[in-house]
Amino acid sequence: MHKTSIQREWIYAYMQEHPDQHFSAEEIYDGLNQEGKTISLATVYRNLKILQNEHKITSLMLEKGKQVFDKTCRPHDHLICVKCHRVFDVDMPYDRSVERKAQEALQLPIESHALTLYGTCAQCLKER
Repeated sequence: MHKTSIQREWIYAYMQEHPDQHFSAEEIYDGLNQEGKTISLATVYRNLKILQNEHKITSLMLEKGKQVFDKTCRPHDHLICVKCHRVFDVDMPYDRSVERKAQEALQLPIESHALTLYGTCAQCLKER
């Protein structure tokens, strides 16, 4: 257990204040500094790791090794917009049958899965 940190509180609050977003460490760093909260990028990375270890946030690896952080810890799926590349949580029931099917096919224990859908988000469709 880590002791309380004002910087960690800033990071967590920043993520909570932006409900539908998945942030990279750099975006959190930039956002906090724009708010006048002086913090280093190394501190952001260190505290994101702690928040992950405390199961307060999760992370998602995108194409080309980009990592984004998600405040939703329950199992859920994502949509990545092929136009603007933003990541969205998909609001539909999490399908555990995928894990059972994979377990049968692979003959290995499967604990969870992450489904990523690719399409055009509502905002990009509107802008057409």
